[in-house]
Amino acid sequence: MAAERTVCERDGDAWYRAGGGRHEYALVEKGHVLKVSGDSTKVTRAVLRSALHSAHRPSDAELAAVLPPA
Repeated sequence: MAAERTVCERDGDAWYRAGGGRHEYALVEKGHVLKVSGDSTKVTRAVLRSALHSAHRPSDAELAAVLPPA
């Protein structure tokens, strides 16, 4: 998206922008920025927004399920 001029728009507590065949959401919370993005022809805006608001710090059980044994 950097090569193309885009406009950010507020969408509730997050920011949304689109351009160059991609779109993304960004959310600033507790000094961190969380971004989710995707191909605008394959991922809907609603799916991106849902992913943004579903993101969370993983629990020990979630980490154990995805990380290799120590």
